[in-house]
Amino acid sequence: MRERLSMDKDWLFHLGELQRDDETSHDAIYGNAKAGGLKGAASIEWNDNAWDTVQLPHDWSYQLPFDREHGIADFGYKQRGTGWYRKKFKLSTEDEGKQLLLEFDGIATHATIYLNGSILERNYCGYTSFAVDITDRAFYGDRPNLLVVKVDASISEGWWYEGAGIYRHVWLTKTAPLHIDHRGVWVRPEKQDEKQWHTHIETKLSNEATGRKEYKLISQIYNDKKLLVAEDSYSDILEAGEAKSINTQIPVQVPALWDVDAPHLYELHSIIEYNGQIIDRVKTTFGYRTIRICPDKGFYLNERQLKLKGTCNHQDHAGVGVALPDALQEYRIKRLKDMGSNAYRCAHHNPTPELLEVCDRLGMLVMDENRNFDSSREGILQVENMVTRDRNHPSVIFYSLFNEEPLQGTPIGRKMFQRMKKAVQQLDPTRPVLGAMHGGVMEDHGVADISDITGFNYMNGAYDKFKEKHPKQPMIGSETVSAFSTRNCYESDTSKQEFDSYDRERANWGNTVRESWKTINTRDYVMGTFVWTGFDYRGEPTPYEWPSVSTHFGIMDTCGFPKDAYYLYQAFWLDEPILHILPHWNWQGKEGQPIEVMAHTNCDEVALYINGKLVSRQAVDIYEQLMWEVPYEPGVLRAEGYRNQQVVKVTEVKTTGEAVTLKAELQKQELLSNGKDATVVNIYAVDKDNNFVPTDNRLLSFSIQGDGKILGSGNGNPNSHESDISNERYLFNGCMQLIVQSTAGTTPISLQFESDGLETLLLPIPIVATDEYSHIPSVSERYINEWTVSQTPYAHRPDPNMEIESTDMNSWEKVDVSFGARETLKGIDGYVIYRNRIPMSFVQHEQDPYLWFHSICGNAEIYINEKLVLKQDFPWSMDLEVPLRLPLDNETITITVLLAINKEMYSPGVNGAVSIRTK
Repeated sequence: MRERLSMDKDWLFHLGELQRDDETSHDAIYGNAKAGGLKGAASIEWNDNAWDTVQLPHDWSYQLPFDREHGIADFGYKQRGTGWYRKKFKLSTEDEGKQLLLEFDGIATHATIYLNGSILERNYCGYTSFAVDITDRAFYGDRPNLLVVKVDASISEGWWYEGAGIYRHVWLTKTAPLHIDHRGVWVRPEKQDEKQWHTHIETKLSNEATGRKEYKLISQIYNDKKLLVAEDSYSDILEAGEAKSINTQIPVQVPALWDVDAPHLYELHSIIEYNGQIIDRVKTTFGYRTIRICPDKGFYLNERQLKLKGTCNHQDHAGVGVALPDALQEYRIKRLKDMGSNAYRCAHHNPTPELLEVCDRLGMLVMDENRNFDSSREGILQVENMVTRDRNHPSVIFYSLFNEEPLQGTPIGRKMFQRMKKAVQQLDPTRPVLGAMHGGVMEDHGVADISDITGFNYMNGAYDKFKEKHPKQPMIGSETVSAFSTRNCYESDTSKQEFDSYDRERANWGNTVRESWKTINTRDYVMGTFVWTGFDYRGEPTPYEWPSVSTHFGIMDTCGFPKDAYYLYQAFWLDEPILHILPHWNWQGKEGQPIEVMAHTNCDEVALYINGKLVSRQAVDIYEQLMWEVPYEPGVLRAEGYRNQQVVKVTEVKTTGEAVTLKAELQKQELLSNGKDATVVNIYAVDKDNNFVPTDNRLLSFSIQGDGKILGSGNGNPNSHESDISNERYLFNGCMQLIVQSTAGTTPISLQFESDGLETLLLPIPIVATDEYSHIPSVSERYINEWTVSQTPYAHRPDPNMEIESTDMNSWEKVDVSFGARETLKGIDGYVIYRNRIPMSFVQHEQDPYLWFHSICGNAEIYINEKLVLKQDFPWSMDLEVPLRLPLDNETITITVLLAINKEMYSPGVNGAVSIRTK
């Protein structure tokens, strides 16, 4: 049966390039030219003693200090560089004969994948998920596999913080030789009438066995209550080495539809039976829904007109860079849903698969975006990769092929887009294709009129002109607004690089929230908007640079703490009564001075009171909102919202006292003990009456006990240069955040927060016992398996310490002893020499190190640096421990094994792995 196991646990990591003294030696050059013979960090014998142990997902960049001199503003003043990852692991002998596939969900940026001394794959996009078949190169049993990934993050693809490293999950999938291919199932529901749907299923099978296989493919559809609703089967024969696509159509009556408000999901079980036994099963989540675009009325979901209320988002988050635990994806999408958003643009790249799974489950529509506008072979592969990975997700409604490309309005860009669009439609003709354009929309020979939808980045004034020229072309605001604000700030201050929150600060090319939404919402033919951005993000600090290290665009800050604009969008995007007033009411020292007060509301009227006195009652223009100037007096600012002359919403802002303690808000009230579960912990300063104090900026220290770890912290301050991995953090305008993850254990977590002048906060997080996630464990032993061996046994005892020329690859041979006994030694009387050299650094920091020969047979003499350290007869295969007594004089340790063998021995020689162990 198919197994999909995590490869995330316990990698060894080295930051920076690696240097070898022997890079130009004949031995190194000769070995690098041979399959499995690569030297350096790709070799099993590379010394990784001093490397760090890390868990995936892993982003090394955000953990580095801010560096104005060497860091680049677009990347948040963080350096990137090069990093190396190594993971040694074993596979059971029961896995022999299976198909083995490594899946990398994303590596930033250029990556080279090595397995057991050979390069197996190179990947050129930091946002592309890719798979590597390792079936031919895997070792089984006691022999370890070495997986090495070199990441070159000095190369950038975007102009924002991209992170660095293996920042998404890695998986190992094991299947039978007759199996369903990777991404081999595509489910395409098609509505026939009000009651019946056809579920079109394409299933790709491969037979990697040496003989023909007679099989049965069973396709079962289950609803969200786990009830079987439809089934089909198909029998056939696959010849050895043959691959085949099977198309099935299963009718389903009146399915529950996937919708943004009721995201009903179904699950297809694709089962392969051979000789009456299930040998493979793939589960595919999908949904029944229709999408339609109309040039006059916009977007329709399940034949219901729906204005798209979307945000653009990069993938980083405070405290963790781009290495987000899965739970954080859900936290972010829920924040957006609560704001009233129904659509998410993956700007400007493919997202992690877990984000799409959350969007499926929570009901968030997705514009899936390609990173590189490129019609070359590599560019088309990236487009195809996006489509085949994501086309089963009901949340995905559009494919965007580019963002703001200089060639978008040119004949060259037109031809490139046509080729890329054709690649999409060959794999998925069910979804519209567009590009996000910031110009060129009126050009006759560009991309605008051959897109299924024309995407407008800003250009508010061009909607009507374009509609007049292209009345049959659908349109969308693919990127809008670009307004600036800083959370809980109400006075713009250039010296502090902060913006007020009254919806008036914006980029030169952008619009205020109110301007943009009015433009979109009063035009039915514009199907919706994707606001720049849902969250602040690292890098691209605009309009300021240093000390700003992240943006001011977000509706929320980098932690997901709402800015005031969040409530303005709620007023625009939600039907329920919304009434929010700003600013805070802590203006000590400004008594009697006028303070600007603004309402964000969808009520008909609002009455404003200060300490019970009516200031004003006014009708609301939804696109303008309300503003007052109120002389400051401490107390309570109260607003009442009316609909049809009835009070439907009341909100208050109070003058608070000094902060005396902290209040915690947890995304989850408990964590699973599987070592993967995580939660967001939001911390707020509060006064003695439990009122939030938005002006407190004191330093907090924090610690954790129990089976958990703090992944990082943040506070949403776009100008903060604090470390995300420190055990202390300043509040920013009353707030800060921790990301906490469980470890494999059941001891409850206890968080402690302390600060001068505040009561200590002790925060327990219960742990619920569950199985640790299924994973491939790492092996920590150091192996020295590449030996030089005399190719022809000697008839008479040779000098065990004879010199071996480095260029002699014929009378001496390179062998990996883990493969077992050498056939050339069986049935022979004579002598054979094995030799290896290892650096002193392999053992110099270890206590009582020794060589462990997993299997050796013969009358053995073992020499360390030409000194005999052991003489013993092994008439049959046995294991052996040989102490490495220190100090040793040389920089390298030369190990020589002289074996006298005879024809009676079944497996003479060193015929098993050799490793270094410590007592």
